[in-house]
Amino acid sequence: MLSPKDRADLEERISKIVVSKGFYFIDLEERMEKGAHIISVVVHGEPSVTIGDCEKLTRAILPLLESFPWYGDNDHLEVTSPGLDRVLKREWEYEIFKGRVIDISFDRDGKSQTIRAKLVGRENENVVIEYEGNYFRIPFDQVRKAKLVFDEGGKEHGKKQKRSHRKGT
Repeated sequence: MLSPKDRADLEERISKIVVSKGFYFIDLEERMEKGAHIISVVVHGEPSVTIGDCEKLTRAILPLLESFPWYGDNDHLEVTSPGLDRVLKREWEYEIFKGRVIDISFDRDGKSQTIRAKLVGRENENVVIEYEGNYFRIPFDQVRKAKLVFDEGGKEHGKKQKRSHRKGT
């Protein structure tokens, strides 16, 4: 796994590549899977991210990874879209995914509440949602969890696409 310093450097450099190709850099995730170190780059594009987009970004990011001395045979690059159940982790993600349907859990009057609502965006220190035809502002410090979901019409929002590359293949 990457050190915090290496991770921050890698996020910054990958973000520049992703943005230069016309996409949003959402996250860099790491995990170990069957002895392999998986580096997953999560990106978003409008109206969506295709497998072809993931392939293009993989080709653009891979030379950067291969330039690091720590990148070896057990390292694996994966470029993905946020997916159906993407948890929104950063405040700016509430702007990128505005217009999408989310499940949001938050504290209200000392009780936890979860609702499905349309994400309108963010305003100052608040998440703005539309629920049953009304607009609500929920302070970020009261949000426990928010994640993307299918909307009522069955249309997928944030369908996960993926392109992977293992060194040496």
